[in-house]
Amino acid sequence: MARSLNKVLLIGHVGKDPEIRYTPAGVPVAQFRLATNEYWRDSEGQLQEATEWHTIVAWRNLAELTERQIQRGTRLFIEGRIRSRTYEDASGARRVAYEIQADSIIVLVGRKEADTQSPQSDTPPEGESSSSEDVPF
Repeated sequence: MARSLNKVLLIGHVGKDPEIRYTPAGVPVAQFRLATNEYWRDSEGQLQEATEWHTIVAWRNLAELTERQIQRGTRLFIEGRIRSRTYEDASGARRVAYEIQADSIIVLVGRKEADTQSPQSDTPPEGESSSSEDVPF
């Protein structure tokens, strides 16, 4: 029997404060966006950057952790799974959303700590330094 694997590992920055909701049964669920960046040099040697945004969903205890410890700018390590969700938009068209269901969240650097750190702690490759202006939010 063949086995399969659905595993996602992400390190990035939170784009805005998490939204916390509760199911009718009172189960907490948190949702937020996480930005991951990729850096490379183009053919002229200029440093380029691409940002990918991921929707993160956390349930129960992770949602409560999210509410207490995570805010816009927090740097996180997330381990989870890709999930798809089907819904209808305002025009009635059927849409599919892809989300990361978090199994584990580790706070690497909080927003307040990030503001006081030296730029070398979060630099892009090739020795280029970044500043808070480089964060895409």
